[in-house]
Amino acid sequence: MSVRRLVPDDYDALRALRLESLALYPANFAADLDQESAMPKEQWLARMATAVTFGGFMGGTLSGMVVFSRPSRPKLAHTGDIGAMYVRDAARGTGLADALIRAVLDHAAGVVEQVQLTVNAENARAIRFYERHGFRPIGRIPRSLNIAGRYYDDLLMLRPVSSSD
Repeated sequence: MSVRRLVPDDYDALRALRLESLALYPANFAADLDQESAMPKEQWLARMATAVTFGGFMGGTLSGMVVFSRPSRPKLAHTGDIGAMYVRDAARGTGLADALIRAVLDHAAGVVEQVQLTVNAENARAIRFYERHGFRPIGRIPRSLNIAGRYYDDLLMLRPVSSSD
């Protein structure tokens, strides 16, 4: 198992993994499968250039991912966002998710004071995972997602990452 920052050469594997996550678990992501599928390679690469994407590899295969981004507004520069966290079913329970979240939190600690994320309020496994890594719920976003007329709430979770916290 290994974790590293993904680079443009990882585009094909990243795109396949991201689309898999959206196809299998649409209620866990705000991104839309049809939109992401239609996105040109240049847009994917531009997104990779403005955020930090970590990939988790099992046996040389990209099996998990997590994205860290920062707001562009100066008043929010002390905060970061974690998103697109996904680990393939076959890699769950191997420690890959733990390695990915540690990598992204280590990176974030060098550039921001706190990070936030949203998680489907019905995804108890993910909530327990994030709590185990120091995230705490700070709010609930009712009806955050609408998928074919079914609404899902999101929990907003926060974790300090600066050494002063």
